[in-house]
Amino acid sequence: MKRNKIGIIMFLCFCLLLTAGPVTASYPNQTSLSAEYLLSNLAREKKTDRLIGGVVLTATGIGTGALFSMVKADEDLTEEDAKYIRGFGYIMAGIITGTGIITLAIPSEAENHYADVMKINDPVKKEEAAYNSLVFLADRAKTDRLIAGVIDAAGALYFLTSNSYYYTYCALIFAGSAVANLGIKSVEEKMLERYHAGQEFSVKETFPRSRFGFGWLPNGGVMAVYSYRF
Repeated sequence: MKRNKIGIIMFLCFCLLLTAGPVTASYPNQTSLSAEYLLSNLAREKKTDRLIGGVVLTATGIGTGALFSMVKADEDLTEEDAKYIRGFGYIMAGIITGTGIITLAIPSEAENHYADVMKINDPVKKEEAAYNSLVFLADRAKTDRLIAGVIDAAGALYFLTSNSYYYTYCALIFAGSAVANLGIKSVEEKMLERYHAGQEFSVKETFPRSRFGFGWLPNGGVMAVYSYRF
């Protein structure tokens, strides 16, 4: 029973590490609001995150394996339990390391979309394709974020109903991740909002809300006109 509890806690916390979506997102200052430009920034940011994440995961996996290799039997831990923990730890370390290597090797979806868009020569079609990519990526990111949030919320509820001191900590971790996933928009969603806000700003600048003008009438008089756009 003791071994099963240890294994369950370690496994579920590891699943949280892999399934939790990005909970913070930021986008760089931009001087252009074209879909192509925003998509290029998104692809660059995703590549940076992927490389950093891949290195961190790979290093974490190697470190995890080294850490579990030091588990030895003592007065509180039998040889059988120590062997079980080491075996489970090696498996977990292998999964984390493999995930890190795959992350480093495979480009993100945003990178692939941007590469496809850059193959288009026609500027109008390129901009249209870039916008469609922004919409697709934002919708996909939102769906993944909400699914991860629901899974984390379910995990938090499960641990809260368990009569264990250690499970309470796991419940808090899952609850925090659920709140972050459900409440914080992804960088893809923010980038699409940035594009829409820029388009609305461009329209307002092109067609100002209020205008005032004057001109000469045929009889020599002066005509003044004031208009306001609602």
